[in-house]
Amino acid sequence: MAGHSGRAIATLMKWLKPKGTTPETPKGERPLWFTRSLLTSALRAGGCVVCAALAVSERRFLHSFLYEGMMSAMVRQKFLDGGGFCLRHFWMAKEIEDECWPTGGIGMAILCEDLVRQVQVQMSQREASDSRKRSREPRSPRLGRDCMFCVDLRQKEESLIEALEEISEEPSFARRFTADRFCARHGELAGERWHRVTRRNWASELVQCHLAELAGDLREFIRKHDYQHRHEQPGREHDVVLRAIAFLIGPKPTIQREKS
Repeated sequence: MAGHSGRAIATLMKWLKPKGTTPETPKGERPLWFTRSLLTSALRAGGCVVCAALAVSERRFLHSFLYEGMMSAMVRQKFLDGGGFCLRHFWMAKEIEDECWPTGGIGMAILCEDLVRQVQVQMSQREASDSRKRSREPRSPRLGRDCMFCVDLRQKEESLIEALEEISEEPSFARRFTADRFCARHGELAGERWHRVTRRNWASELVQCHLAELAGDLREFIRKHDYQHRHEQPGREHDVVLRAIAFLIGPKPTIQREKS
């Protein structure tokens, strides 16, 4: 529990940080040990290393919020200012609470009560405004419009991509970074954000290699579904549809239990 508490406090401080503030560590000197550990662990998960690292971070963020963050009035206000969570993170938070705390959903009930109250106020204000303007067009609050966890994950994604350029030059890491360790999105981001041409070329070669592999497996999958070849036993192409979707758009959303 101490580890979760430490991460919860760190995440809470991040959420309470005023907008526009800059990190205390000067650019180029920020420690990489935690990011290196996260990405190295993600290598063991399979698939895109950035997607795997983000999945772990996503769960940590949500767990920290439910464990301690939501007890802060300022953090709860940030939740409300964003219109609550997006569809994905609302249901993930509910599943995590059910999984980790046998409390009958009291934490989510508190959040929903706050959000329902806010929606009631907003709708009353808008109805009064519409009445004055004699507008017939119905309006409703845009719930989940600026989900705090979506914002956190976008920032985490950028920091992982930036750190990966440096970490990928370490031989012990690069040797384990096979062609399937980038999805299309993160391979593209590496090409856009990385500064060194040699690193950009390295990332591009990995993505091209993975694309060629997927294309070949998809052709074989389709060929074996032709009536003339249905008698052939499936090979490595048997799961290519799942691998292609994961490469093109990302892994299937699931809650991943954090390994100790």
